[in-house]
Amino acid sequence: MKNFIIGADVSKKTLDCVLYDTNIEKMHTSYIKISNNKNGLEDLVTWMKEHKIVKSQAIVCMEYTGKYSFYFAELLERKKIDFVLIPALKIKGAFAGARGKNDKVDAERIATYAYRYRDELTPTSLKDDKIVRLRNLMNDRKLAVKHAAAYKTIMTGYKERKSAPRYKRAEKIVAEYKKQIAAIEKEIKEVINSNEKMNKNYELLTSIPGISLVNAVNLIVFTGNFDFFADARKFASYSGVAPFEYSSGTSVNKGTHVSKMANKMLKADLSQAAKTAVNFDPWLREYYERKLKEGKSYGCVLNTIKFKLIERAFAVVKRGTPYVNTMKYSA
Repeated sequence: MKNFIIGADVSKKTLDCVLYDTNIEKMHTSYIKISNNKNGLEDLVTWMKEHKIVKSQAIVCMEYTGKYSFYFAELLERKKIDFVLIPALKIKGAFAGARGKNDKVDAERIATYAYRYRDELTPTSLKDDKIVRLRNLMNDRKLAVKHAAAYKTIMTGYKERKSAPRYKRAEKIVAEYKKQIAAIEKEIKEVINSNEKMNKNYELLTSIPGISLVNAVNLIVFTGNFDFFADARKFASYSGVAPFEYSSGTSVNKGTHVSKMANKMLKADLSQAAKTAVNFDPWLREYYERKLKEGKSYGCVLNTIKFKLIERAFAVVKRGTPYVNTMKYSA
């Protein structure tokens, strides 16, 4: 465990940092705002020296927020300063009901969270930039797909008038976006193929009915190539698939529901995977139809299928062999 915990609230241009000294179990009154760049890192190092923070006994804690936190994490790794990326939902949940918010307060909450769970903190290692590259490529792909869909809507509205200038213009734009999407997917596969473990996991994941490029890459990115989450249930909770009970005494009994605190983009892509799996996996289709006949809601059944896909994903990666539908061998 580290003696000095630095909570850092990350934004595009700046970081707000505060110190929690475990030796005195107290938040330092010292606070610094630095730039999210190399100069900011040098300012942080100087600040640490001024407060007699031993680098080997310090850890910088940041929310896992994407490219801005990854950029500074890369700088910290080059400087050999330990850091940990914590999912923002975990920190938000730990301070549910807290009032007031600004960058300094957020940094203090991150440091406090890290102190509370300091025995569970394991320094994050980026190893290389392939996860970051994949996440950026997937974001670019999603944006291109979104824009292409908008112009496809225009084409649909003009389907009876295909000679109209607006239809022809939309058609050309959609064709261009399709080229971009194909180029992005090609680059994604090149990144995956360049890493043996990543390529192996990708092949294992795509052996599961319903999981293709989008969800396979999502799983690799958001699990840190299956290093960030210990098991399927924890990842299901992160992606908003795991149900939680809502009851108290005899007056509150709302049953079990998934939490709204989740990675909604990941959850939406898993929904598409579940729908595809129902069409191509006979066992899941039988399960899906049976549960609907029993009176289960469509959303509940689909959510269960999403969880089964996550379980299969973690199982094939842990086992190291492709998915095999054992149901077809049953008598």
